Amino acid sequence: MAQANTASRSILLSGLGVLALAAGLYLQFNTNSVPTADQQRCEKIVLDNYGDSPEAKASLLPKCNEPGMVAMMDAKANGSDATTAAQSIASANQSDIGFTALSFGLIGAGIGLMFSGVAARLRAKKAK
Repeated sequence: MAQANTASRSILLSGLGVLALAAGLYLQFNTNSVPTADQQRCEKIVLDNYGDSPEAKASLLPKCNEPGMVAMMDAKANGSDATTAAQSIASANQSDIGFTALSFGLIGAGIGLMFSGVAARLRAKKAK
């Protein structure tokens, strides 16, 4: 009876680990923390302000998928002062850090749960 309980526990732990790992990887690699409309607005601002400079376009356009860059370009377009711009950039970066921490936390938890499941399975086989 105890071995059946250990076997089901190891399968449950491994299954939860796979789910947490998959969710973390999905959040990390398949989602964009910047909505498409915001990214397009940032790209338009970059093209309007730096359209004459190929170097500026080449370096700034790829960064429009970062929340801090979108906030910076919005501040530039709105004519915000330096303090307001810095506050909006910091706020955007804080939300991005939280999102990244969540995805890495899920990845770590998933790996830990999978190893726990494997270890429980090995202990159950050793106890036989």
